Amino acid sequence: MVLKRLLGAIPLLVGITFLSFLIMRLAPGDYTSMMMDPRMTQADMAALRENLGLNQPIWMQYIKWLKAVLQGNLGYSYVTGKPVLGLILERLGPTLLMSVVSLVLILVITFPLGLLTGAKRYSAFDGWVTVLSFIGQSLPTFWLGMILILAFSVKLDWFPTSGYLDPMAEVMGGFASIKNIALHMVLPMLTIVIGSIAGFTRYFRFGIIRILNEDYIKSAKARGLSDKRILFKHAFKNAALPIVTLLGLELPGLISGSFVIEYIFAWPGMGQLGIQSAFSRDYPVLMGLLLMTSVLILAGNLLADLGYRWIDPRIKHS
Repeated sequence: MVLKRLLGAIPLLVGITFLSFLIMRLAPGDYTSMMMDPRMTQADMAALRENLGLNQPIWMQYIKWLKAVLQGNLGYSYVTGKPVLGLILERLGPTLLMSVVSLVLILVITFPLGLLTGAKRYSAFDGWVTVLSFIGQSLPTFWLGMILILAFSVKLDWFPTSGYLDPMAEVMGGFASIKNIALHMVLPMLTIVIGSIAGFTRYFRFGIIRILNEDYIKSAKARGLSDKRILFKHAFKNAALPIVTLLGLELPGLISGSFVIEYIFAWPGMGQLGIQSAFSRDYPVLMGLLLMTSVLILAGNLLADLGYRWIDPRIKHS
């Protein structure tokens, strides 16, 4: 099954990258239009476009890019001249740190909340969690991030407004660096977690309620099984299936970095690199990020399918 999915992902990946390449190239302007040097003549601009291959037909540019990718070369940045793969790997560490910690917090908070609200549906606790979930889902990410900066950085001065690591803390090293990174990470991580918890909790709550109304749960209650055993042994595992789907879609987004959040908090991850590359029309870097994101999305879907088979063996047999 895994090999079949991997082979099927190849044409899909080619289609995604080609359409993205086409859209970027058809957009008004290119890298040369961002250059403001008045000493450059039209002839110089034409020579630069020819040197970068921007004067060639779009299909030819894509074929050249695809051949280079198959050889392990994602190209070179128009802005810095550095290899695209190196630029992405430089930003991968901060993005992975943010993603892993955020995902752990999301799961640790979501599962107990969803389980309790599903088991105690229509109670006062369920009502409060439902209201807060709707509020969390309705808050725009960029607005929430700025509100957190205003409240906890500007007004209370509890956390840094942006960045990753202060220079003085980096010089001190050790625990001081770890503490400083953690302080910088609190607000962007909180912005990610609030929105994700709201959606995940609602899905898990509905799953628990649906499972508790199944006939086999009623039969288990009739046999005298305790509510705790029914909830954790029977309902929890079956209700987790929709969460596996959401995690398969959420994980690539977390790993590839939230563009808006990283840009607002100046977090030096792949999301911020993507925003900077879009502003400067740095096509090679954008295509490298897009390729990595596409691969992660396909890998996330594959992991979700494997998670299905592990949680519910009936899917494997079918």
